[in-house]
Amino acid sequence: MSDHPKDSVEKVPDSTTAVQDPHVFQFATAVPHTTDPVSTSASHAENFIRPIKAINNQSDFEGFLKSTSYTEILDFVKDCCESVVDVPNNSTTIPIPPCIEIFKQFMNDLYELVNEIPPMKQPMRFGNKSFRVWHTKLQETLLPNFLDHFLPIEHQSAKIELQSYILDMFGNTTRIDYGTGHELNFLIFFYCVINKVKLISKECLSSVITHAFVSYIRTMRKLQIDYLLEPAGSHGVWGLDDYHCLLFLFGSAQLSKQHEIKPSSIHQKDILDEYSNEYLYLEGIQFIKKIKSSAPFAETSPMLNDISHMNDWGRICSGLMRLFQGEVMNKFPVIQHLLFGNMLKCTWKTDDHHLTTTTTTEKKAHLNSNFDLKKH
Repeated sequence: MSDHPKDSVEKVPDSTTAVQDPHVFQFATAVPHTTDPVSTSASHAENFIRPIKAINNQSDFEGFLKSTSYTEILDFVKDCCESVVDVPNNSTTIPIPPCIEIFKQFMNDLYELVNEIPPMKQPMRFGNKSFRVWHTKLQETLLPNFLDHFLPIEHQSAKIELQSYILDMFGNTTRIDYGTGHELNFLIFFYCVINKVKLISKECLSSVITHAFVSYIRTMRKLQIDYLLEPAGSHGVWGLDDYHCLLFLFGSAQLSKQHEIKPSSIHQKDILDEYSNEYLYLEGIQFIKKIKSSAPFAETSPMLNDISHMNDWGRICSGLMRLFQGEVMNKFPVIQHLLFGNMLKCTWKTDDHHLTTTTTTEKKAHLNSNFDLKKH
């Protein structure tokens, strides 16, 4: 996840400034601010604040692991998995709220912005500096324009918290890298939108994954390829993936009732070509095989290769949930950059002591949590 400079989220231009900028992407379809059928009274009473870094040392980290925020994030991830069981990305049976369509257009605008800001010619392999230009444009123009459209008038005060998670979901501008911590910020954004702002009903949760997350991944692929984002905290060939964890978790949930597409099917090119647009897991596999085509898949991705020998997508999903918990939520280097405000709350007392070297809590905390997809 990213370490923003102190002023990185200090200023978001007002809507009039954003609209007058000729480079602001306009939304293709004007979507009226119709409120989804959920209660909004809680958000009206909330005093939103600028989120801050609250995990600075081992004591803070242990407080987070025991906090309500930790539990609520995990519960939200589980709910997301449940919502997409047997739901491909192209499903026509799920409701899609207007704000999801607005988010998808925002992702498309950011995708096209990469074409306007091509990579610089530079000697280093990873980390093209044009990414910083792209991110500045995101912060100064496209983000405020998006939030003006995304949030109804009565929810505009939520901008101050939501903007931080958007700025963090695309990578770190200092290191020009991206990893599972940045991916987590996508989840936190919609956790806040659904559970705190209450802009989307939980009945529409599947659309957050099959539409919003899918469009986010499309934009991230553009950024990863064109700007050569460095994998943040990657375990190399011994990790699940250079960039993502939630993608494979949600993707395995989608496939959990599949019998035609087996875990071993990831080795069949025709299956990947036909279904990678429908299932997140297969998109992830196809992307790896495309960018690492010079070596066998078993060598570049031994963990995913081993998973392909299993015969039950449900068991794979449960295992990936434990992996997400252990390697993302329970890892100080990943979670230390998470920001907390009045939506995602810091409920522990913070202090300024340096992080100790002990990893006992990191290894043990909450790993006994069992997750199994409900029988649908």
